[in-house]
Amino acid sequence: MEKYSKYKAFKGNVIYSKSKDVLIIKENSYILVTDGVVKEICNQLPYGFPKDNIIDFGNKLIIPGFCDMHVHAPQFLQRGIGMDRELLDWLNTYTYPNEAKFNNKDHARRVYTLFVDELLRQGTLHVNCFPSIHYEASEILFDILEQRGLFAFTGKLNMDQNSPDYYIEDTEQSIIDTERFVKKHHKSGNVKAAIVPRFTITCSEKLLAGLGSLSERYEVPVHSHMCEAVNEMKVVKELFPKYKNGAEIFYKNNLLGQRPTIMAHCIFMDDDVLELMKNPNCMAVHCPDATANINAGGIMPVKKLLKMGINLAIGSDIGSGASLSIARGIASTIEHSKIRNMFDPQWEAVNLTEAFYMATRSGGRYFKNVGAFEEGYCFNALVIDDSNMYSEDITPLERLERFCYVGDDRNICMRYIMGKEVEI
Repeated sequence: MEKYSKYKAFKGNVIYSKSKDVLIIKENSYILVTDGVVKEICNQLPYGFPKDNIIDFGNKLIIPGFCDMHVHAPQFLQRGIGMDRELLDWLNTYTYPNEAKFNNKDHARRVYTLFVDELLRQGTLHVNCFPSIHYEASEILFDILEQRGLFAFTGKLNMDQNSPDYYIEDTEQSIIDTERFVKKHHKSGNVKAAIVPRFTITCSEKLLAGLGSLSERYEVPVHSHMCEAVNEMKVVKELFPKYKNGAEIFYKNNLLGQRPTIMAHCIFMDDDVLELMKNPNCMAVHCPDATANINAGGIMPVKKLLKMGINLAIGSDIGSGASLSIARGIASTIEHSKIRNMFDPQWEAVNLTEAFYMATRSGGRYFKNVGAFEEGYCFNALVIDDSNMYSEDITPLERLERFCYVGDDRNICMRYIMGKEVEI
């Protein structure tokens, strides 16, 4: 009895990814957790396990918390606005005026509190956030993420060119402020600092070189956009003619693959870029809803990249994405791959096992042991109650699929981070 006094046992239908091709399903099983970390999964509890330490969820599903690996926190209020514009037009018309408002700390605190509340409501327990250029607002976002217990990367956004006068930085000051933020937070707990250049159009070569130096000095990960849209890539080529492509700009400035690197979109990658992205430090984030809404001009070849061994995850990309639901992102990833398959039949459509892996275990690879329920992994979990859908005659796998397509946050009845219930 004493041996298990510090354990909890969570009972239900357990589902998690072993790999991109293997989904583990353990029906009516117990996840044994101690100090917020998974010890094992068993069909029967050990003799003498204390009854008071059993949390029995009956027929409900227990899955890992979702990872949103590319999202713009300041754009939370932009959801569903300007969806008829292409990327660069949308940025100038809606995004930059919106993000400029975050020089007001009260505004930042209100919006970021709503944003983090919605992340948790949708079951996102691990997140990689873009902030605004404002140092104080970036500190507020960091603090809220930390207070609510999420696992996260965030930083201070950088942009010193091709931006409106009311929303642009001095190059040297941008580097100074970024170093200040990184020095303060790069050794923090579950919320960590990242280097966040917006994208190459809005960052001078001098700024990128300075940020690459900071990333190397403090061993800090990098988060940006790359190969996102046809019109964006044309402008990048005009701005940086001595580089072959946007990926080479990042790579030669010490911002791609030298340390953990998370690049959103990565839709249009030629062979040279693909070679750079094969680096195990790199991850490409598929943002299907954003890609469709802002009309990037193509769809990420997800199946091809998975077959090549490139690390992939899913992002909501609020605000060009309209929802913070990564469950919905799983369904959209499958749907978009089917559309791409119609025009490029060389590659099959993505299946549920692959998309779920991207949204959980693969997305969580840069955090410490999250996204699965193996021994040593954090018990960061969601409990899914789909009883409103009548689930008695279908398998747990079919129930998971249906939740991703037609369920919503109301079906998430419990959320746990490090074994502790999350209040929303």
